Amino acid sequence: MARGNLERHEIFLSSLRVRVQSSCTQTNRYLQRHWSAAKLPILPPEACSDIEVLADASPRIVVNGEVVWADGIVEDLVAGFEQWLYRAALAQHEGRFGVFHASALVSDGATVVFSGPSGAGKSSLALAAARRGWKYFSDEFVVTDGQRVWGWPRAIRFDPPEPGAPCLDYLVDLDTDHDAVGSTQGSAPPYYAVSGNALQRVACSAHEVHFVSVERGTRTTLESISTSVGLKYWTEAAFFEPTMSLGALVGAHRTWRASWRHPEELIDLIAAT
Repeated sequence: MARGNLERHEIFLSSLRVRVQSSCTQTNRYLQRHWSAAKLPILPPEACSDIEVLADASPRIVVNGEVVWADGIVEDLVAGFEQWLYRAALAQHEGRFGVFHASALVSDGATVVFSGPSGAGKSSLALAAARRGWKYFSDEFVVTDGQRVWGWPRAIRFDPPEPGAPCLDYLVDLDTDHDAVGSTQGSAPPYYAVSGNALQRVACSAHEVHFVSVERGTRTTLESISTSVGLKYWTEAAFFEPTMSLGALVGAHRTWRASWRHPEELIDLIAAT
């Protein structure tokens, strides 16, 4: 990983302004590919964090003047930067907002949130919905203050394919990132950078959230669940214990459990409900 020119980047995660200075060529490319949608704030900035990524003889990452990463090799800087970006953002959110492992998009004024464990298909469903014209919030980080919902607009990302495994039909035309975490020789993670008018730039009402707990299956189904079960799923998806009520995020006829065989089938089913 060669040292590059010093570049400056600025991204916004909720009300946090993150200013990055990086001399790491791959980290600069990573920011341009995966975080270009976060160059404009969804909420007014209230706090700032400074991150330096230095690709010299002693590669290191500095957060707000403190060296936080210096025990790796220069090839690990992208992974180290992503780790500390998330740590800084989650620390600033804890106690103020709830942050959830979920994807979110907006269709006809309603925010549809897909929740489930890793591998359940949150990114696959986000990609299918974005291709249908739904406005994109996030494929990984959904945020609320109890009354509004928004996301951290990272590119939609997927794990690299297993060696010898066929590429899924809906991933065939995606770009791949050989600089990304998990990339190996001959196997790079696909990603889809959502931009422009496809982005949801304004936080939405929590009372208009349609919550879907998802899993992969052999057929595509969608069933209504109780608000108490919906709250349980929300809590399980939290990165830390929320300090606000989540009651507005669930409601009759807008809290579901789903399985899906192909992501487009579930998006069609939700759109018709």
